[in-house]
Amino acid sequence: MNRKIMINFIKDHILFTFALYCSSGLVMAFFWLQTGQQTEMMYPWLLVTFVYIIFMTIRLYRYMTFYHLIKNKKGRFDNGSINEGHLNEEQRMVIENIKKLEERSLAKVNKLESQNENKYRVISQMIHNMKTPTSVIDLMVQYSQNENTNAQEIIEKINKENQVINEHLDQALHYLRLDYFQHDFSIEETDLLQQLRELINLKKDQFIYNQVFPQWNISQEAVAVLTDKKWNKMMLDQIISNAIKYTALKSGERQISFQIKCEEDRVHLMIEDTGMGIPENDLKRVYEPFFTGENGRKIRNASGIGLYLCKNIAERMNHKIRISSKVHKGTKVTLTYLTKL
Repeated sequence: MNRKIMINFIKDHILFTFALYCSSGLVMAFFWLQTGQQTEMMYPWLLVTFVYIIFMTIRLYRYMTFYHLIKNKKGRFDNGSINEGHLNEEQRMVIENIKKLEERSLAKVNKLESQNENKYRVISQMIHNMKTPTSVIDLMVQYSQNENTNAQEIIEKINKENQVINEHLDQALHYLRLDYFQHDFSIEETDLLQQLRELINLKKDQFIYNQVFPQWNISQEAVAVLTDKKWNKMMLDQIISNAIKYTALKSGERQISFQIKCEEDRVHLMIEDTGMGIPENDLKRVYEPFFTGENGRKIRNASGIGLYLCKNIAERMNHKIRISSKVHKGTKVTLTYLTKL
């Protein structure tokens, strides 16, 4: 028998042994004082010791059973692998708590594995998306070696493909940062209109190149909302980029309008384009990663990750995002911000 187990067992029962013999001695002393007669002391002590040995033998057996059960455990505890008849109530409680910890750990491991699998799939697809513009640039470089080529035209095409690569890289970086979102955001009062103006100015060339015109239907000079400046800018940038991209495919009027609706404790920002619109069947799936839908097939650089990121960012910042659309009429994205906690 393992010496360490015996030492631990004795330590665990020293107090019980001391209490048993002390109480037995006090009872015998009480009767001796009450009767005033000398009585046989050895026989009661032997009876107490006999019962004590039987009791401690059973306790030791259960103690050893529990010890080996824990020490030699392989895999999870399940109802079929444990004979609870040899365990006392305290040991059963320990086993139950171990089972609960195992279930929580297993759920956490499964969640992490699922997240890693999704992350691998997302990053792989993003890298695959970047291969196309790099191949186009390579072809442009080869084509430029021809003396009759228009250098300015080639530079413009290479610049366009470079923008596509930068867009995919930004999306990849934002996706990776989502894991550390709680350590990388700060909700503060932000002027929403100032951010919008800055983004529209930054995208001025993109608006002009695609012949899409922003329409500012906002009378307020400033509107304060509670958000994180950096993440909100990324979300707005993605929504405006999508609006430009899909509006440019449509002939006729090409506009993106910006409207604000203020309520007591919240602000609604509406970004509405006159683009292709999203089919009703696709509208239900626009937030799924890599879902490009019918419209995405018409655009070579559609990644299908932008709105997925927007949805995740909006939820983590306690914002709401809603999309409504009609085919051939356009798409409307509504972002709802809180103005007070």
